Amino acid sequence: AEQIRDHIPAWYRMRIPAKALVLFPIMVNRKPVGLLYGDCDRAGDLRFQGDEMSLLKTLRNQAVLAIKARTP
Repeated sequence: AEQIRDHIPAWYRMRIPAKALVLFPIMVNRKPVGLLYGDCDRAGDLRFQGDEMSLLKTLRNQAVLAIKARTP
């Protein structure tokens, strides 16, 4: 989408052929510590059905819990 394209750095668009991407930031104590990233070569192919989005968020949340468990 045009309104999103403006937020994607030019260096990324030049180096990565992905036409669609999804990002799930991993935040611990309001600080970014990681990122789950996925991309696809064709626009519109990254569509999540039913519980898929919920499962991806659960994966992200489990990563946050694991990091918190290892942080003193």
